[in-house]
Amino acid sequence: MKISKLDLINFRGYRNVSVEFDENFNVIIGKNDIGKSTILESLEIFFNNETVKIDIDDYNVHAADEKHMAIQVSFRPEDKEYTIDTIPTVLNKEYLLDSNGHLSIKKVWDCSKDKLTAASLKTYLVANYPTKFESPLISMKIADLKKLLADYADRLDVDEVKKNKSSSIRQAIYAVEDIDNLYEIDLPIDKEDGKKIWESLKLDLPLFFLFQSDRANKDSDKEVQDPLKAITKTAISQLQAELDDVKEQIRTKAELLGLKTLEKLKEMSPEIADVLSPEMSHKPWESLFSFSFNCDDGIPINKRGSGVRRLILLNYFRAEAERKNSDDRNVIYAIEEPETSQHPTWQVELFNALVELSENESTQVLITTHSPSLAGLVNTDKIRFINKVDGLPVVQKGTEDNLATIAQTLGMLPNVALSIDNLGVQSILCLEGPTDVEFFNHVGKLFGLDLENDDRVLTIFLGGGTLMHWVNKNYLAKLNKPEIHIYDNDVAKYQLAVDQVNQREGSWAALTNMLEVENYIHPRLIKEVYPIEEDFMHSNEGWVEEWKIKNIPKELSAFLKGLKAAGNTEIVGEGAGTIKRILSEQAAPLLTLEDLIELEAHEEVSGWFEKVKESLV
Repeated sequence: MKISKLDLINFRGYRNVSVEFDENFNVIIGKNDIGKSTILESLEIFFNNETVKIDIDDYNVHAADEKHMAIQVSFRPEDKEYTIDTIPTVLNKEYLLDSNGHLSIKKVWDCSKDKLTAASLKTYLVANYPTKFESPLISMKIADLKKLLADYADRLDVDEVKKNKSSSIRQAIYAVEDIDNLYEIDLPIDKEDGKKIWESLKLDLPLFFLFQSDRANKDSDKEVQDPLKAITKTAISQLQAELDDVKEQIRTKAELLGLKTLEKLKEMSPEIADVLSPEMSHKPWESLFSFSFNCDDGIPINKRGSGVRRLILLNYFRAEAERKNSDDRNVIYAIEEPETSQHPTWQVELFNALVELSENESTQVLITTHSPSLAGLVNTDKIRFINKVDGLPVVQKGTEDNLATIAQTLGMLPNVALSIDNLGVQSILCLEGPTDVEFFNHVGKLFGLDLENDDRVLTIFLGGGTLMHWVNKNYLAKLNKPEIHIYDNDVAKYQLAVDQVNQREGSWAALTNMLEVENYIHPRLIKEVYPIEEDFMHSNEGWVEEWKIKNIPKELSAFLKGLKAAGNTEIVGEGAGTIKRILSEQAAPLLTLEDLIELEAHEEVSGWFEKVKESLV
């Protein structure tokens, strides 16, 4: 289950705003003090309200006429059943989804008093419910449902309905009603029968971890503690079924002892025993465990520099990206300014680890950033831009229409221009992604070009549909430098960009003849970078033509996962995103001219670098 939308009402700087999220990766950008952190912190309050407190000061100062604030989170529901009233239930059959077909939970705080208390909070499920019923059947007690069922005696066989199950009665009534009109209602789920719904749904909501950029400068520094707490909580979630079983056994045994105690008490004082009943309470499992790293040099982690602590965070995410477990509960990682306190190289490493992590089916990633270079690494539609319209903050999805405004906000173009002016750049090599840059840096040396150390060539990656692509499409041509554009051949619309560049005097563009850059890596090199003996690609007649159009990252990922499942536990980095990185960083340096000749790619690749050389003065 992943977040589809967040609605904030009278919460801090937001009077009434909606944020629609991408199901995998989201980059939240905007000026300082415009509300980026508020979005992440509101989600932290929603998911972890037991430990993260909301205060009356969070109430919007301009909402005096509305004495409440609300955080509503909508989820894309999974195709599964939930146990409500001990019966497996499909949410849409009980009309428990909103008008968009999403599961929406709204937490509302009464702000009419000077201080918030536990009683200030009410929790609702936003349901698109039939207008036929004066009150939702799901919130009715079984005695009232039985009375209502009697009214349908002329329309259904009442004797066939299981009257000891509320869900059976409801479904019987729904089946005979002519339900045409629906309207959204707020269904209370924090008391009485509605609480059964909430208790069931809560078990399936994602785990949410917020990693903030601010440094507390104390032993309990969240910058260190959060990833370590996340390790504990994630490990516990993987054993949730076993722990629930242990909890139930403890509860049963404790209550049995309690009942025996009451039996003995009844012999001596029945009036006291009759008003007592056994009840078991417990703390969350994660409160019983604490994970940490021992420091052999005697310097505790929380006393080290902020850069080192953020490196722990980086490698936590790298480890998570490689961990695969289809039974995992969904996890949402929210990271404030991942670039904080990091060397530029590590910034990109962390960012790439987060992108790779978001590709897991059970993971969703949200980040905020001020970095134009990081914002430029993602597709435009992954961006959530906070801007003020008529004095009020609004959150917009990145589109072609607002990219000029986004670029101006981030100050992206001046950085590119400054690099060109300071470094004496003569030509700009434009590639699709960071792994393509790695590939060209290594393979260029085979053709007499050291792109990493040649200041005359500025190599940038555009990502096809990313923000940097559009910024450069609109502005890079004005820098009056020759451009060489080389894009993968897997997206048809890239041909439009190629045609546009080729119309510029002194510039040149082309699509690869093969499907992607990874196809220019000879298959023999896969055994060089992965601990395997099996051949990923056969050497039958016609294998080269097959290799040219093969989706290498996807198919190699499936191949490696199969070997790993069969017992080769030495294999790591088998995800498609990691494969692209490993092939560009480790296999590309091993590529030879003979390999390119065998792949029938030597002439094409040589031509790319000849175009770069021709563009230099």
